Amino acid sequence: MRSLYFCNHQYTPMFIKKTSAAFIIVLLIVCLQLLIVCNSATSRKNQTTDNQVTLGRYLFFDRRLSVNNTRSCGTCHNPEFAFTDGYKRSLGAYADLHQRNTQPLFNLLHLKYLTSADSSLHFAEQQMINPLYSQHPVEMGMTGNEKSILRKIRDDTLYKTLFQKAFPGQQEAVTIENIVGAISRFVYTIRSFQSPYDAYLNGDSNVLSTEAKRGMQLFFSERLQCSRCHGGFNFSTPSITNLQGDTLFFFNTGLYNVKDSSQYPDYDQGLYQYTKQPFDMGAFRVPTLRNLAFTGPYFHDGSAATLEEVIAVYEHGGRFVAKGIYKGDGRKNINKHPLIAGFSLNSQQRKDLVSFLLHLSDSSVITNPAYANPFKEDETR
Repeated sequence: MRSLYFCNHQYTPMFIKKTSAAFIIVLLIVCLQLLIVCNSATSRKNQTTDNQVTLGRYLFFDRRLSVNNTRSCGTCHNPEFAFTDGYKRSLGAYADLHQRNTQPLFNLLHLKYLTSADSSLHFAEQQMINPLYSQHPVEMGMTGNEKSILRKIRDDTLYKTLFQKAFPGQQEAVTIENIVGAISRFVYTIRSFQSPYDAYLNGDSNVLSTEAKRGMQLFFSERLQCSRCHGGFNFSTPSITNLQGDTLFFFNTGLYNVKDSSQYPDYDQGLYQYTKQPFDMGAFRVPTLRNLAFTGPYFHDGSAATLEEVIAVYEHGGRFVAKGIYKGDGRKNINKHPLIAGFSLNSQQRKDLVSFLLHLSDSSVITNPAYANPFKEDETR
């Protein structure tokens, strides 16, 4: 057999060269086709997601999702108040008082826990079941009324188009699961990172007033330690850990000490209502400090009308309730976290601190048309 080696060089027959070249060309064509298919699938997926966001925005502001057409998600989470509502505690479909102050909805993707006192809720899809189905108190009133509520949505010609685009290929797209999914897609788009403080971090040193800059120094100081709880870019991530090294997100800040028994009001005892652990009595999740100019009143129960009142609580190391059914000295609550030990400020320093906190507010979140109510007329008629 003739050797395939000549002059110490390997000889490759021509038919092998041609076969290899053809194979490479075919391989490239297949890869190109796969790339086109993947890009097309990604484009369709992105379009479907965009359609779900559009649908979710309509559903978010639609009062027909409530049992009596009086409440929508946007009633309590109003964009004009940075997706809160300006009340101490909101009212449900039957005017029942909600358990606590309405929390804002911006930057949800950056929160580990979505509610003030439930460590099991990490996603909007989970949390949304509470207002839809809650009976104590009734919020939207969907329990037992699912069929009639779905019928209202299904019979609307606008929604027939929106659901088809958002959930293509589904024979019956108007379902509770799809409604929850679409609203979740919408609320995840609500972002707020355009405050004067953000501009300052991006190099605009003139955007903060002199007062605000002094307040910023106080906020991040070792003396006040505000940032120990209100850390991270969302001002809601603590740097405090337990003995196992896990970050703590829920704290008792000494707001109450009912009858000096270290109890909180029966209607809302914080994380304790979920865990039943005594040390969780009065523990609530650290809230974001963004958009405080729009989200008052403050605390989990809306019991502080102004930021000055909030600062006074921390300055005193807790709150003393002098009279009424919740009378007691929160400063002496045995479950209060040791970090809430108090500090001293003069009147100018208080003004400086408030100024800095207000500079964390982002007006774009209340003016962005993408977050606004899309209904131009009464959707319930």
